[in-house]
Amino acid sequence: MVYIIKKMVKGEIYYYLNHSVRLDGKVKTLSHYLGKGPFTQYEIESLLKEKSQMILLEAEFLKIFSRKLNYKEHLLPLSFINILERLKEINRIMAPFNKSYFEKFEDNLRLRYVHGSTAIEGNTLSLRDAQLILEEDTPAGNTLREMYEILNYKELFKFMRSYTGDINLKLILKIHETLMKNIDDENAGALRNIDISISGTDYDPTPSPVIEDEINSLIDWYKGKKHFTPPVELACAFHQKFVEIHPFIDGNGRVSRELLNFILIKNNYPRLVIPFERRGVYLRCIDIGNTGDLIPFIIFISGLLIEDSFKPVATFFEQLKSKIIDENYSSEISLELDNTINDYKEILDIIKGMEGRIEKLNLSELRKGKWK
Repeated sequence: MVYIIKKMVKGEIYYYLNHSVRLDGKVKTLSHYLGKGPFTQYEIESLLKEKSQMILLEAEFLKIFSRKLNYKEHLLPLSFINILERLKEINRIMAPFNKSYFEKFEDNLRLRYVHGSTAIEGNTLSLRDAQLILEEDTPAGNTLREMYEILNYKELFKFMRSYTGDINLKLILKIHETLMKNIDDENAGALRNIDISISGTDYDPTPSPVIEDEINSLIDWYKGKKHFTPPVELACAFHQKFVEIHPFIDGNGRVSRELLNFILIKNNYPRLVIPFERRGVYLRCIDIGNTGDLIPFIIFISGLLIEDSFKPVATFFEQLKSKIIDENYSSEISLELDNTINDYKEILDIIKGMEGRIEKLNLSELRKGKWK
């Protein structure tokens, strides 16, 4: 609760804005000097309205920077995971200050996500074509299939916005049914009943008789891990395991990327876009994942989040720092923000270096771990 207190010093009235926040089990009171009174009731109410948002923001920052991660299972160092978590939270609390920008950015993420996810599977429509289909229902493309591959996401987004549950078989089938509508109605929303092979790989997907059991086991695994595993790692591992099962005749990649994003968004992360230009690295990371090594895929996905999905943090960083200085926040917050951004840039350089190595190595070298 934000409230104003008065202090009497040598017959003069001084006003302060206070707010209590719990950090590490202890209550800390934040206090900001408002000015020398007396103030009228109207002036007090105006100050309370004007200054409350910033002191609440200060409290949120202190919570972020004092938080200690307690994930029991993780593959990446906690210091790396901590940067992702910090960026996620900074991204979240900055949104109200730049509402219009964030709304447009999220719309753009959705558009690029649809374009990237379909382009990875061979759709030749341009980003502009995808935009016309999604926003204006304008037909585009060389085939009806290409158009419906884009258009079906419009219905999927509508459904996912209203969905309040968690991952289960019914949801997975619904996602597939929606994405394959008017493309393969016979198999839309149905697990495959034939065995298949994946071109370009030597990996054999799950035999058809045990697909449902494997999917249910994956869902049980997810439920058992979701409270103990960093969300990005959880999303990547689920995606990898789902692709290995390959439960559908067609559409497995699109469904797996939607489920990956479902896990991220459910944990307050922004949507992830895998652009067509990164398709090669993406598929190579999955190939490495087939050997049991998930680290390249997790690092790759983390890099996309840092580079793209968290772009608003970098965009408004200086503006945010200016607000902090103007409002006389503690130097601790400014220092922690600087450290976070520096770590953000350093990690991005490391990730780009890894991607470069992955692109240059052949599959045999990748599987031997020479990407490290």
